[in-house]
Amino acid sequence: MATREGDHVDEILDEWRRVHPSVDASPIGITGRVTRIALYTERSADDHLERYRLTPSGFEVLLALHGSAAHQLSPTLLAKGRQMSSAGITGLVDQLVALGLAARSRERHDRRRVQVSLTHRGSEMVAVAGAGWRRNQQRLVRTLGADSVHSLDRLLGRLVTAGDPGASLDGTSRKIARIALSINTEAETVFSRFGVTHAGFQVLASLYRAGPPYRRSPSRVARGLMLSGAGLTGRMDQLERTGLLRRHRDRDDRRAVVVELTHAGRSLVRAAFPVFVATHLRMLSQALEPEQQSTLSALLRTVLQQIESSEALGRA
Repeated sequence: MATREGDHVDEILDEWRRVHPSVDASPIGITGRVTRIALYTERSADDHLERYRLTPSGFEVLLALHGSAAHQLSPTLLAKGRQMSSAGITGLVDQLVALGLAARSRERHDRRRVQVSLTHRGSEMVAVAGAGWRRNQQRLVRTLGADSVHSLDRLLGRLVTAGDPGASLDGTSRKIARIALSINTEAETVFSRFGVTHAGFQVLASLYRAGPPYRRSPSRVARGLMLSGAGLTGRMDQLERTGLLRRHRDRDDRRAVVVELTHAGRSLVRAAFPVFVATHLRMLSQALEPEQQSTLSALLRTVLQQIESSEALGRA
């Protein structure tokens, strides 16, 4: 668990410094906080939007349509803005059309081209369902103060536009979500070179950070990754099949199971982690000066500490 002075990411950084001191893991102080805050925000948004039969991705499409000049966009532009495949955006639009929130139509001057437009009901839904996103923004203001939120928003905006110069997002929470998506997409590319998924590497890294003999209980790994037991089991099954970890009974408590890295798993983490950190360093260096990175890290730490404290009180 994180200490009062730090957050969960501080704990992770401390573990990396202890077990892999040759790699400066500080860049993931920012990116790790962004992705973790995004997970908490997404969970909150899921709970809020579920009552309207909407997903966060579907709501993002509605917001994009609402923000366009004529309340309509092509599927190609929607897919590019959401960093989705054509098939993925088609499925989302199908759902919104079925709910009466969006409509498809042919362009007048080129009947082969399709436009997706926001319906009147869709406009009303943006206002109603958007209250959840506004609450997240208000929570940030209560946590940091208006001036610090402005600074946070400005620094996040630099990260967004560095990765996508044409991007224009309103709201700090939406910027965090977009940056998290970019981070996770890049991570998949990195880890595919080592034969694992980003999700799989997260499990291996948790075990490696435990230090020799590189083992932890499944519940400890699941808590750290904000996963359910079932979600973790699926990841571990694949990693065990490829010989990167093994599960066995605890010697001191035969009812308990421990998860342990194999030699191959330890070697993979040692090879992949420096590459992973280097991609984060490049991303941050392209957008922010060192002083700005320090400021952003401190602001994100304050936000994550507040969220984690609220979560802990909610479980008490």
